Amino acid sequence: MEWFTNSENLETLKGEYLTYLRKFKADEELMKEIDAQFKELCEKFGAEYNLKIEEENKGKSVEYQKAKYDASSDKFAETLKKIIDFNMNIEIIGQWIWCFDSKEYHEQLKELGFWFSASKKAWVFSGSKKKFIRSRNTINDIRSKWGSEVVKEKDDN
Repeated sequence: MEWFTNSENLETLKGEYLTYLRKFKADEELMKEIDAQFKELCEKFGAEYNLKIEEENKGKSVEYQKAKYDASSDKFAETLKKIIDFNMNIEIIGQWIWCFDSKEYHEQLKELGFWFSASKKAWVFSGSKKKFIRSRNTINDIRSKWGSEVVKEKDDN
């Protein structure tokens, strides 16, 4: 079955993937099929995205140019699968997964490689070890610079 029929670029692909992840997480066989198509399209759109980003960001580092494509890696998708059922706010900001209102899950998040940002009051996942980052940017500054997508909102019931 073709799962990503509405995806025209990497951003819409990522949005569709998150929708399927929320809907079909319990069905492992179905998720294997969806994951395979997602990975295939990530590679296709990633190549197109890299060409576009190179044009838009001439002179900037390769790491900066590939930031959003790298966020679609297997490790990123696997981490989202593991936390999608946690009752907390989950948001993708640029190449990072941010988890807000997640105090009761701090041990699980730590085990998955998240680190805590005290100034932002959130757990953060980037796929690599925490680097010492001292930033005076607010979370809204970070959102506006890198773009943001809400994956899940905490259920207060």
